[in-house]
Amino acid sequence: MHLHVRRGAGPLTGRIAVPPSKYHAHRALVLASLAEGESRIRGVSDARHVGYTRGLLHGLGTDLTEDATGYTVRGGRYRPVRDTVTAGSSGTTLYFMLGLAALADRPVTITGQKYFQRRPIGPLLTALRDLGIRADGDRLPVLVSPGRPRGGTVTVPGTLSQWVSGLLLAAPFATGPTVVEVSGELNERPYVELTVSMMRRFGLRVAVSPDWRRFEVEPDQTATPAELVLPPDLGSAAFAVVAAAIRPADVLLDGITHLEGDASDHPEWAFLRIVRDMGVPLEQVDGGVRIRHDGARLNGTTVDCREVPDMLPVLSTLACFAEGDTVFEHVDHVRLKESDRVAAMVQLNRMGGDVRIDGDRLVVRGARRLSGAALSSFNDHRVLMSLAVAGSAATGDTRLSYPNAYRISYPGFLRDLTGLGVPIAVRDGSHRPPAESLPARVRRWAVERPDEVALVDVAPDRTTEVTWRELDERVDRTATAMLRLGVRPGEPVAFQLPNRAEFVELALAVLRIGAVCCPLMPIFRNREIEFMLRRAGARVLVTVERFRDRAHAAEISEWLTEPESTGALEHVVVIGGRPQVPADAGGTRWHDWEVLRATTVDRAALDALDPAAGTTAQLLFTSGTTGEPKGVRHRHGTLDRAVAAQAARLGLTDADTVYVPSPLAHQTGFLYGMWLAIRLGATTIVQAVWDPKAGLRALRDHGGTFVQAATPFLADLTAAVEHGETAPPTLRVFVATGAAVPRALAQRATRRLEVAVCGAFGTTETCLGSLSGPDDGGDAVWGSDGRAMDGTLLRVTDDAGTVLPHGVEGNFELKSDTCFEGYHERPDLTEQAYTADGWYRTGDLAVIDEAGYVRITGRVRDVINRGGEKVPVAEIEELLYRHPSVLDVALVGMPDERLGERGCAFVVLAPDAHFDLDAARKHLDQHAVSKYYWPERVEVVPRLPRNPSGKVQKFVLRERAKSLRPPLVEE
Repeated sequence: MHLHVRRGAGPLTGRIAVPPSKYHAHRALVLASLAEGESRIRGVSDARHVGYTRGLLHGLGTDLTEDATGYTVRGGRYRPVRDTVTAGSSGTTLYFMLGLAALADRPVTITGQKYFQRRPIGPLLTALRDLGIRADGDRLPVLVSPGRPRGGTVTVPGTLSQWVSGLLLAAPFATGPTVVEVSGELNERPYVELTVSMMRRFGLRVAVSPDWRRFEVEPDQTATPAELVLPPDLGSAAFAVVAAAIRPADVLLDGITHLEGDASDHPEWAFLRIVRDMGVPLEQVDGGVRIRHDGARLNGTTVDCREVPDMLPVLSTLACFAEGDTVFEHVDHVRLKESDRVAAMVQLNRMGGDVRIDGDRLVVRGARRLSGAALSSFNDHRVLMSLAVAGSAATGDTRLSYPNAYRISYPGFLRDLTGLGVPIAVRDGSHRPPAESLPARVRRWAVERPDEVALVDVAPDRTTEVTWRELDERVDRTATAMLRLGVRPGEPVAFQLPNRAEFVELALAVLRIGAVCCPLMPIFRNREIEFMLRRAGARVLVTVERFRDRAHAAEISEWLTEPESTGALEHVVVIGGRPQVPADAGGTRWHDWEVLRATTVDRAALDALDPAAGTTAQLLFTSGTTGEPKGVRHRHGTLDRAVAAQAARLGLTDADTVYVPSPLAHQTGFLYGMWLAIRLGATTIVQAVWDPKAGLRALRDHGGTFVQAATPFLADLTAAVEHGETAPPTLRVFVATGAAVPRALAQRATRRLEVAVCGAFGTTETCLGSLSGPDDGGDAVWGSDGRAMDGTLLRVTDDAGTVLPHGVEGNFELKSDTCFEGYHERPDLTEQAYTADGWYRTGDLAVIDEAGYVRITGRVRDVINRGGEKVPVAEIEELLYRHPSVLDVALVGMPDERLGERGCAFVVLAPDAHFDLDAARKHLDQHAVSKYYWPERVEVVPRLPRNPSGKVQKFVLRERAKSLRPPLVEE
């Protein structure tokens, strides 16, 4: 995946709302967490780095809530709810909190993402230890022991302002007076000035020398609550300013209310002075700043990077279009950021620029015409955005690696530049076949990272880790074994296996030889298995000797003894013990998995086989809520496009670890667990027996960052944390599928798990059609079913096929390049699945709002027609779910002679709770719901029937409701 940018036609025009300052947000949240009482911070920063600060503070026990207008923080002593907290990839979070973690009432370990653990912390740790703070470790993770600092005189290099700020934030809470002295150059002084200014806002006293190289802090201070408003983020606004400066433009930046200021207001005010000196026409207007010109004449200047260190990347882009030389002085410390930003911006030479490093200076000779090029962002958000801005004024296409890095500091970057008329988008090349098949990727990872963990198999009695080298070797052995059973390209291999390493090995082996994966759910019994094997025409079936309370091999053996049961089946392979059946029971050959795989790899045969993107990879039988199972066929390229689109939307990389509690035999686990992780080169964690405590332990022990699973999995993990289990500190995204996520659950999970709960919609036939991203903000993340995936179109129609406007409920249809190739041997059903103009009929009802977010309101067959009035089923279920006594709920129609149907609510109760029809009506009355929509019977059940994807099997409930009658009530 890359970020693609090119020069658009015409001038840049539009209006951008500048987001609130992340610099102020970090400091305000940290200081508010230390102040006894309630602080109110107005303005919300959606920068991921600020999210890491919030998450770490939550882990330390801080009561911090967010709404649409800002943050409410109830501060006080840290009482960690986790043993380990993470700074993610935020240097500010890490450097601020290393010392403050000592104010907790018990030891806590601070860690960060894999690559981030290389960030330099030695000088800060030395100074913190000199203050009396006990911190074990020279690199992350660091174990910080409880105990106030004792104070004293400490010296810290002025290389990074965050080291100085980290010491100043801890100093007021020392038992003795503290003196912080800066050695060497003090870089980034404006950021230290902001720290001191914000400390004073929260009642903390700091004395500063005129040269800002010596700080004196009194001991035993107490932070006091404050109320403040976050100013606009000039660091984010800078990219729009430069984009509008190097092209004819008429752009308004809302929120920047004045052009003059100092570092105590914002550490990057100097940026506005610098660009004005270079000739950028900034005009103050009501509520913002306007940049309007037909071609600005820009000139070079000299920039002291100690003043604006983070502005070097974007200013070097601006300098390419200015007359003469722009000299950036004192740049050495800029090379210690997320990347060596000085070296990174020399890449402008590949676009035709003239940029050179001259000792501690970067010199840019301007007035250059730039051409598009393929460049690296080094996974650095500022480098990515700065080079993208350069590409917006260059001829030809610019392609940048690590396309989602912008989300770290400016999640709205793509949206805002697109709104100004810059053609910019993340692309994965989905219009082309994948460069490598999935097994080929395993071979690549086995060469590039042979000893890194590819797969973690979590079982009740043991945990097994498999490296990329080991996985590649196992896949080749299994693939050779399949060839010797006669499996050929294009034919299905069936396997009924739980989530364990052998499933992954076998699936990859089948794909390796160009055969078709036909996974069968472990819960299926002989009736379903026989039907699916016959429909697939599979000659090979792989199963387990025993799983949980079922003897799978014995069940299959018994079934195969019946006349005409075998169909095309010739071989049964048993994992987990020798098959306790005759070798040719029922005329079918039985094999022991280990014996079969004890073979020499046929390298020549394997190398001759590599599946093409257009060949079938998967035959997956739906386990829907109604009707006979249908065999859904998907191609390699289709599945690869589906996971690429998801990775782009969520910002997933090989640094992630994918946890798979969903059955691998279901599309959620197969595609958005196994396939996704292998494509990225990320570690996969599989768990065969669902247990939320074991799941949380696996996430903690192995650093799980991403989960896609059905709503009940999310509910179980959340409940386990609410009952005392430790939340996994690395988990950042949970995509809930299979059933709508009740908002109350999403709010609880977001708070308890510190995870972005993203709503989504998908089917076995279409893969994910819509998905919200963790940076979408507000209700859009979990309060909807997301927005269209790249390459997907969504619409809502009436029964006549007329497309309905935004906000109107109708039949939900989609058109996508991730749709299936058809139902296996059922062209009639394939034809019925599509409209005359080629849109897939989902069978769901939905509403699409003006922003493009989808809300599934129910199945077409779920509609309750009460006397001609359609009951909004999903809305009523959502409201009932909010009742504290209700753990789960489903509403279905009950036959009625007079009205046609009435509503019956099937309810699962919370422990020791009571709920009846009267309680339901009172609850809905409090929410001002029309009486026509109230259920007229409540049935308490121990659990709702669900299929393997988590969808409630309402046909089961409707059958039960046929025998029920509503109580006599007044109309």
